[in-house]
Amino acid sequence: MTTVTSSDGRRLTLGTLIGKGGEGAVHHIVETTDLAAKIYNPGKACERRDKVAAMVASSLHRQSDYVAFPVDTLTSSSGEFVGFTMKKVAGYKSVHDLYGPGSRKVEFPTADMKFLLRSAINLASAVASIHATGCVIGDINHSGILVSNKAMISLIDSDSFQYRSGGTTYRCLVGVAEYTPPELQGTLFDKVDRTANHDNFGLSVLLFQLLFLGRHPFAGKYLGKGDMDIKTAIKEGRYAYSSRKAETMMEPPPFVPALGDYGDDIRQAFEDAFMPPMRQPRGRPTAATWLGLLKAVEGNLATCTADKSHAYPRQLGGCPWCRLERTMGRSLFPAHFTPGAPIMDIGQLLTAIKTMSTPPRAPDPEQLLGPLPGLNRSAAAKQARNERSAAVAAGVVAAGVAFYLMSAVSGFWGVALLIGVGIVTIRSMDIKARFASELSGAKSGWEEQRKLWETKAGPETFENRRNHYIALAAAHVSLPQKERERFAVLEHKKRQLQLEKHMESHRIGRAKIPRVGQGRKATLESYGFENAWDVQQRSVTSVPGFGPSLASDVETWARTVERKFVFNASIPTDPAAVQAVKNDIAKQRAEIERELTKAPADLKLIADTASALRITPPLALVEAYKRLKQVELDVS
Repeated sequence: MTTVTSSDGRRLTLGTLIGKGGEGAVHHIVETTDLAAKIYNPGKACERRDKVAAMVASSLHRQSDYVAFPVDTLTSSSGEFVGFTMKKVAGYKSVHDLYGPGSRKVEFPTADMKFLLRSAINLASAVASIHATGCVIGDINHSGILVSNKAMISLIDSDSFQYRSGGTTYRCLVGVAEYTPPELQGTLFDKVDRTANHDNFGLSVLLFQLLFLGRHPFAGKYLGKGDMDIKTAIKEGRYAYSSRKAETMMEPPPFVPALGDYGDDIRQAFEDAFMPPMRQPRGRPTAATWLGLLKAVEGNLATCTADKSHAYPRQLGGCPWCRLERTMGRSLFPAHFTPGAPIMDIGQLLTAIKTMSTPPRAPDPEQLLGPLPGLNRSAAAKQARNERSAAVAAGVVAAGVAFYLMSAVSGFWGVALLIGVGIVTIRSMDIKARFASELSGAKSGWEEQRKLWETKAGPETFENRRNHYIALAAAHVSLPQKERERFAVLEHKKRQLQLEKHMESHRIGRAKIPRVGQGRKATLESYGFENAWDVQQRSVTSVPGFGPSLASDVETWARTVERKFVFNASIPTDPAAVQAVKNDIAKQRAEIERELTKAPADLKLIADTASALRITPPLALVEAYKRLKQVELDVS
């Protein structure tokens, strides 16, 4: 076995391999369970020697519990620098496996919404602690961030951080475009000093992905001509979820939480984080700022009564996750329900519902309102009658003139004048024609208010609502049979379920697909394509930037994965699929019972409202009645 030497002369034996990357490999150390050793590949050690030595000399590993900082330098038997020891990070998985709903189901099967939020809080805390050491992460991205099953965060690859020691700045030489701020897009990293504000951009992207189902904030549908890849969108400030839609020309993908689902402060913080740099005079929200905002959300959470894996800010008044899951047709978290008997006896509840007294039929509203004393013709009606009287008087005079013309001057002109006078006089006497539009509007308004009042003051609303509750109770009774039927379907579809599980285990993020790099993978994930199964269920061409040729490469990869599937009839039905059915039935039961518990109070309120309306008609009905009677009086 290979041995290396620490700076104090101890000889350490390299154990089994933990992981391997482009720069080197990480090994267990036989002599200790707490530390691991990173050994650089040939030619890489000299690039990092001075930086690692400076980090070790500054004891950075004592300044943050969130980072696997170098603890000690390691040399070969010939005294050549080969790597360093660091805190061993065991049992942690990539943050990428947590924020995607598909991979989360496999890698973090018990993680709920609160777990995601707590992970986001710990990530902000981790970055804040790194900045407090004087380091800048630089290459902040999902591959260097690990999460435990307790939502704890650990950052690796600390030797790539930018670190200043004395008068020397050891730069971060690498970066991932999808987490690089717009001002650094296309920059040669070995020529630029990174700042905490640059890290704040990448941190905001990761927080967005944790809170918004793995979606990248700059992956969306471009409303202009052509396609918009994530790198270009970042450079041009085209935040896909921005309220500045006319400016960004971007629309977010379908099936995502609303920005307001975490409260206005979080929504605004993301808007500030992804604003073009020239419009951020004070910089982006810092890790410490995010920490405060996220803790405030955590401290104000309400747990969904239908599914305890859902939580949301209390001010929303309702669960956005239930709404989103209904729209998507899938669960986003492992559902949690309180087992046991129904909230109340459904049979007893049904009896109570059915025996409640139905409101009587509403009386005729005109009889209820009766005549309106003191009602007089309006000023417009009086003016119309005055005009009619004047027209009649003028008509009499004109008729006399017409008769004179007929007898003394010209019979033709006299007849013409007489006919014209008759037409004008007849029209001026037709009061109803002048008020026809008002009368029609008054009748229409009255009819609308009358029907609305009869619906609420009579039995109709009550009976409709009672029938709704009776139907819910019937659905509750049918749930056990529905569960048995779905279990039978699962047994019949055993091969299909095994295939689905096989396809889901092959994730796009880890696949090698021609012409599909990190940016395009992020775009696919932002549109819900996480694994080979997703590719087979929907057309990849629906994703911006994926035309027929590129989509064909992705679909070919998915078919290759499918060809590797081998069915095993002896394997029982997938327990996860069985549990998913149980969870769904339990969720339906919880939702039905939650609504049924409101039934007696709801029906009583409807009945009481009907009774009150029959005694005291609503103002809208009274006003519509007054208007109708006024117009009827005016035209009479």
